[in-house]
Amino acid sequence: VPTKKRTFSKKLAGIVSSAIVAGIGMLMLGFIISMRKWNLRKKNHCEEREEDMELPIFDMSTIAHATDAFSNSNKLGEGGFGPVYK
Repeated sequence: VPTKKRTFSKKLAGIVSSAIVAGIGMLMLGFIISMRKWNLRKKNHCEEREEDMELPIFDMSTIAHATDAFSNSNKLGEGGFGPVYK
């Protein structure tokens, strides 16, 4: 014959375990949603950078001719990436 104490203990155990399972499920769902958003932001950022990177490409001979073979008289100074020529 089940006593009131045993019945209460079983109900309490069921409520606690259900709450724990629901909490873990919500945490997992939140993690999955945040990862999807992060991946979408990362993908959109990469696409934006690809669009911004449309730079002209010059042959080395064209650059050498424009700078007079990298002459010191055409050198404007030094930047973070090396010498700067006019």
